[in-house]
Amino acid sequence: MSLDTALSRAAARRQAAPSLTHQSKAVPAKTLSVFTRQWSALMSAGIPLSQAFELLSLSIVGTKATQKAFGDTLQTLRTEVNAGQSLYIAFQKHPQVFNQHYCSLLHAGESAGILDKVLDRLADTLEAHAALKSKLKNALIYPASILVIAMVVLVVILLWVVPVFEDVFKSMGASLPWATQQLINMSLWIGDWAGALSAAVLALLALLRWAHQTSYQFQIIFEKMSFHTPLLGPLFQTALIVKWAQTLSALLEAGIPLAEALAPASAASVSPNLAQATIDLTQRIQEGHSLSKAMSKSNLFSAITIQMCAIGEETGSLDEMLQRAAKLMEFDVNQQIGNLSTLLEPVIMVVLGTLIGGILLALYLPIFNLGQVF
Repeated sequence: MSLDTALSRAAARRQAAPSLTHQSKAVPAKTLSVFTRQWSALMSAGIPLSQAFELLSLSIVGTKATQKAFGDTLQTLRTEVNAGQSLYIAFQKHPQVFNQHYCSLLHAGESAGILDKVLDRLADTLEAHAALKSKLKNALIYPASILVIAMVVLVVILLWVVPVFEDVFKSMGASLPWATQQLINMSLWIGDWAGALSAAVLALLALLRWAHQTSYQFQIIFEKMSFHTPLLGPLFQTALIVKWAQTLSALLEAGIPLAEALAPASAASVSPNLAQATIDLTQRIQEGHSLSKAMSKSNLFSAITIQMCAIGEETGSLDEMLQRAAKLMEFDVNQQIGNLSTLLEPVIMVVLGTLIGGILLALYLPIFNLGQVF
């Protein structure tokens, strides 16, 4: 099955049954993981579903808007479950809150009568995803903030500080050093084209965002380009594979067949390239190939991940080996994040020091030359 065919069928299913979904608002990952952990505890204590939803709606974490939106969703779920609907069908009506991975695990736990165990594993998976995302985010916030502040400072210097020095230099009537003249030329050029450049950058960003939201093929290309970004690309790719392996392990442990578990696993990773690869993996498995052999045909998975999957298939413990592979990759990601933070801080300081020091030196060179004359 081609990717376009799969997407067309999914779209057709959504259009054919528009009344099956509610327009629930998405909730933060932390809120969902806390809810799942609390629900697991209530189920383990033997609390009935209806009473559990009532209690959970009173203990939602997050902002007031999040609490109200998620509380309304839980009340709707409580009503539907009391009316006799299964958890899987009721939760599937709220795709903005509960994704395919979440609903699939609920279906498996409900069918096998092990809902409390499945919820506990689901909470573990959601918390692991949230922790990994938080680490990646925190690792990038500091250097990104420093770079943004530095760019603002440089623009302020070029647009408002350099012109003041230019007037002083003109009153001197002396010839300017090459570095000073180039700095003044750059300041004049940015002053003349600042508006047009800002408009062009904003238009380009808006166009890229529109293309990313409307074109699935563009999302695939954009993600592939991000995978090849120095330093950050491999880190980002490994983090996606960690989420995929953790989710697939949880689905297999819940008793979902491998061919059916691949799609929710790729959906949980939120990666268009993994979604495309999943279609190929599913097709090869249906043709009789092993998961490890099918994974070897893709360039997304590392050799050690493929080897651990092969061992898991041979020993009949694929879910356990996937979980071990995920932990191994997660440890590697954490180590890379630590190394990246250690490396970026001095590099950023050297680059900023060189830029700002060079500008200051260019501005004061004419003054030093005049001091030598007198």
